[in-house]
Amino acid sequence: MLAARAGHRSSAAAHTGQSSSSGACHRLTRRKGFQGATDRALAAVGLQHNVVLSVPHFLSLLHVLASTDLVAMVPERLAGNHPGVGVVSAPLEIPGFEMLMLWPERLHRDPAHQWLRALVSERFRNEPSE
Repeated sequence: MLAARAGHRSSAAAHTGQSSSSGACHRLTRRKGFQGATDRALAAVGLQHNVVLSVPHFLSLLHVLASTDLVAMVPERLAGNHPGVGVVSAPLEIPGFEMLMLWPERLHRDPAHQWLRALVSERFRNEPSE
């Protein structure tokens, strides 16, 4: 999904793909130098992001989107209910991504951490696919 501040004028242009190469539509990425599914899909049709900001995770990204004129590609189930953020379908097919859990070696055998990992794993294993 393409997400932007609710009522943002660029979301309609970005939805058509018109602004992806013109620079009028800015996008966010989770890490500087990161090449993800969106970058590869845009490159396949001769376009690229105009990355102006890098954020550590999707949750902070939504707060940025709600208060700026930036737009970003985000997972549908994440952006759908965030106050102040509107979404439109992506102008091209973007494949999904795999979620991973990482933790320091010192916590690998910690009973509380094992419990938390099992809880998170079970929660997302049963998530219905959209």
